[in-house]
This record gives sequence, C-alpha cells and structure tokens, in this order.
Amino acid sequence: MGNPIINFIVNNLISIHSGPAYSKAFSALKLAAVPAVGLSLSERITGWYLERESFIIILAFSLIADLILGVWKHLEKHSFSFEKMLWGFTKKLAFSILFYFFSEAFLQILQDSGYESLAITGFLRILLFAWPAGNVMVNMGILTGGKFPPLFVLNRIAKFNKTGDLKDLKNTANENKNTDLNPSE
Repeated sequence: MGNPIINFIVNNLISIHSGPAYSKAFSALKLAAVPAVGLSLSERITGWYLERESFIIILAFSLIADLILGVWKHLEKHSFSFEKMLWGFTKKLAFSILFYFFSEAFLQILQDSGYESLAITGFLRILLFAWPAGNVMVNMGILTGGKFPPLFVLNRIAKFNKTGDLKDLKNTANENKNTDLNPSE
C-alpha cells in the first residue's frame, strides 16, 4: 500500500513526466494546489496569531498565575486536591478558549458587516481577562492576609464581576484630585 501522500506525489510526477498534455497540466495543478491551500491556511492562522499575540500571552500568563496561586492557597489551607486542581484548571482553560473563540467569531461577524468597534473588542477582552486575573488578585489577598492587593481593588473587581460595567473598575471620585485611592498623582 504505502504512504498515500507519497503515492499521490509519485503518481502525479509520473503523469507529468510521461502522460498526455491534459494529464500533465492536471497533475501539475494538483501538485501546486495542495501546498497552496496549506500555505494559505497557515498564513491566515499565523497572521491572526501575530495580531493577537500580546493578548494571548497575557491571558496564558494570567491562567498560569491563577493555577500557581490557587495551588499555593489550597496548600496553605490544607485543602489541596490534585484531582480538583486538574479538573478546575481544565474547565477554566476550556471555557477561556471557548469564550475567546466565540468572542473572536462575534467580532469577525461585526467586522464583515462593516461595524468595527474597539469598545466591544476591549470589553470582551477585559471580560475574559478578568476571570483569571480576578482570581489571581483574590488569591493574593488571601495569601497576604488582606494586605495586597488593597481591599478597595478587590471590591471593585467583585462589583465588576456582578455588573459587567467597566465604570466599576474606574475611580469615579474626582480623579484630578490626589486622594488615598488615587496615589499616583
């Protein structure tokens, strides 16, 4: 029998070498089309990845940080279970991938209809990032005994998780005025 790919290539090369003109043309077309389809798909996937590379790296790092801090927290509380950790991380990873796929599909549909919105793109990415990043911050708060991150940050994240309103993450007090909640100025 042999390898079907090798058979395909050899049969078409033989046809190009010794077949009639129409057979030569058809065999050459088949040999050129197969790699062209593969390269086209590869180029699309690579281009898609390069456009979103930084967000994918940030999301992957937040998922790994969530896993590490979650294990650390459960080890300190003596409640660690390898099976629960594996199942929980698998679910979180699967749901993150599914959400990202469907949010990208949603954005592609909007783009195809002529409606592009950075606000929708940003909101969907923040929504996806908030799940593992929020867990990282909560676990940090538990591991540091509530010292870091500050309680007001955790309260804002909890409120955002309930409402989905980006304004909940923003300092709504007078941001031009230096306050204890806005120490950067």
